[in-house]
Order: sequence, then structure tokens, then C-alpha cells
Amino acid sequence: MQEFHNQTDITKKNSFTQTQFINWQTQAKSYKIYPKFFRRFNLDDYEELGFIKNFGKITYTKKYGNDEVNLRVNPSAGGLYPCEIYIQIRGIKSLLNGIYHYEPINNLLVLIHELSSDGLENYLKIKQKKFIFLLSNAYFRTSWKYEKRAIRYLLLDTGHQLGSIYASLILEGLDYTFEFNFDKEELNEVFSFDNYEHFVCAIYSSDYKEKDTKKLRDKIPFVNPCDYYIKEPFIEDFYSKLYKDNFKDFSCSFLKELQKDKLQKSIDNRRSARAFKKESISKIEFETILEDVFTYAKEFSLEIYFTNHLITNLEKGIYKEYNLLKSGDFSEISEILAFNQKIGGTSAATLFFTSKIKSNYSFNTILSGFLAHIISLRATNSNINSTGIGAYFDDETKKVLETQNNILYLMAVGK
Repeated sequence: MQEFHNQTDITKKNSFTQTQFINWQTQAKSYKIYPKFFRRFNLDDYEELGFIKNFGKITYTKKYGNDEVNLRVNPSAGGLYPCEIYIQIRGIKSLLNGIYHYEPINNLLVLIHELSSDGLENYLKIKQKKFIFLLSNAYFRTSWKYEKRAIRYLLLDTGHQLGSIYASLILEGLDYTFEFNFDKEELNEVFSFDNYEHFVCAIYSSDYKEKDTKKLRDKIPFVNPCDYYIKEPFIEDFYSKLYKDNFKDFSCSFLKELQKDKLQKSIDNRRSARAFKKESISKIEFETILEDVFTYAKEFSLEIYFTNHLITNLEKGIYKEYNLLKSGDFSEISEILAFNQKIGGTSAATLFFTSKIKSNYSFNTILSGFLAHIISLRATNSNINSTGIGAYFDDETKKVLETQNNILYLMAVGK
């Protein structure tokens, strides 16, 4: 996958040749709506399913003249929201056992397949579960703006979406298993995606019956996830290679330290900061929101650096984890590295997620988005702001950090 990453680098040279004008009137629709004749179920009517709203509900609406932008609990590069969620549900009173599409705009579940002796368990090679969540990418929503570099944002957005699902399950006290190693191409075909969408991962929870299932008896009807679509061979080739990756087992225990009401409040109030007031945060606050993150990242060949601009009781400079590499004020340099965005240098600290070249590129990028989501929820709980930064100068960042690692993501935290 390294060749795809290399082809999407931002350098000072190519940044001047990239398209600068975006006609926002041509933006693809950022949510999928099934036709009216599909049966719909309001999540507010099912107490056991209330946690699903935390996967992607709207928490804030911005108005720009006559236009509105709906912001969700999970961030997305450019506010484009390429992730779609499909949920198989069993054993909920007054709800048909079936496969549903989650419609966050309207707080609904849409029944797209009623179960009989069949089910998604067959494709995951597991016994029956109460909940199975499938996460797909409708990549044109992102490639419309970011072209080939969209592959990075798609993986990072997937990580953030996984983070929001994980937080919701922790909030509900439900068990969970992340699953990446299943036949995604087979499921793409069963869901009639025809390369308009691509499954990336699954999460399942709660044992239901020690029973095998058959494959789905019918294909899921096709509904275009956008109002129009331009296919990109580079990105489709990327997904075909991604399907051959062997992902590592992935589990964690983040956010369990937060009380239920505080976690719910953090989910509801999390925002991507647009600017910082250049106020300091304490070393203890920083360590709290990063607790166990560095150690966890290392298990998967992720190495996290940060530049300290305004953390008190910690020397200013560049750090690899908590090891000081260079002393000095790097706020201006951090701004430059973050594609000349002020937020990269006015933060209390800017984190750099990197991975070794020979490690699993796709998984590590998704994991970077996931960990960033954990950090953002913890930061919100501590009244600290944060934002992910997906646009940065790749080679310049490597030079400053003195690493050959791939640069996967930047994240700014501060007040």
C-alpha cells in the first residue's frame, strides 16, 4: 500500500499545482436515503437501541446564508461524511429481526432485509449475535474534493467512525469485537455496491444463539449513496489491494474511566476546533487525555510525536512520546507543517501520528483516526479543544521529526 501513500503526498511544489477552486454547488450528497416504501423505525421508540444515535447523530447545525451544514458526533474531513452504517439486529421486542440502514439525518433505522434462517454471521464465520454493525465507505463524497489523497481521509474517517461506535458501546456497557478479516468483496456484491461503496470493517456485540446461519437469500437492493457519482480507478484499485491486507486483532479499554453521564456529555459536546485562544494546558491535563495512548500505539507499530507549545511544566520542544528530541519553540514550524494552518501552531500541542513503512498501512491509518477520536472525547471531558489535521507537508514533516516513517495524521489540542 506504500505506493498509494507516496502518490498522495503533499509537497511544497505540488501544493501550488493542485486545484484551488471548489464549486460547492457540485458537492455530492453526504447521506444515503432509501426510497419511501422501505419500512422505517424511529430509534426513540426503542429504549434498547437508543445508543445507536451516538454513532452519528447531528449535534450542531451551521447556517451559511440559505445553506445548512449538519455536524455529527463524529468528525469528518471537510464535513463530507463518507461512512455508511448497516446494522443487523436480533431479539429486540416489537422490531423485526433484520438488516437495517442507519439514517442519522432522521434518527431512523430503515429495514432493508428481513431475516429468516439467513444472516451476516455466515460471512463473518461466527454464531448468531444480537448486533452486527457493518461500516462502508462511499468514497466519491471525499474524492469529489480531495481527489487521490481521499484514500487517507477515508481511512481516518473510518477510524473516527469506529471511535464513535466504540464509545457508544462502552456507554451502554456492551461487549464488542472489531472484525476486519472477512470477505469484503463478497459482501459488497451481496449489498449490490458495484464499487459505489466498499465495506471496510465490522463490529459485533452480544451473543444471541449458538446457531449457524445461511447466506442472505436475496441481494440487498442498490441505492446510490450519492446523488451522482464519478468513479476513480486509483481509489478503486486501492480498495482492491486493501481487501488483501491481513489486519491485526484489535481491542482496547479506553473511555471506561469516564462516568456514563460524562461520556455522554463528551459525545454530545465534541467539536472540531477552528481556532485556539493560545491558552496553556497543564502537563497533568495533557497526560490525562493521552493516558495509555502512546503505549497502545506502539503495539501496532505506530509512533506518536508531538510539539509542545503551551503545556506548562514541560519543556518546549519536539517529543517522541514523552522523550524530548529537540528543545525550542516549534509553534511556527508546526503551523507551516500543517499546510500553513494557524491551528497547527497556536495549539497547546500538535500530535503527529506516524507508522513504520513496512507495517500495515491501512490498519495503522484507521487506528490513528480511532485514537484521535478517543483523545478528542477525553479532551472534551477536560474542557480542552481538539481538531484533526489531514493536510500537511509530508516530506517537510519527516525532516523536522527526523524520521522515515509515514506521516498519517496530525491532531492539535489546546484552548
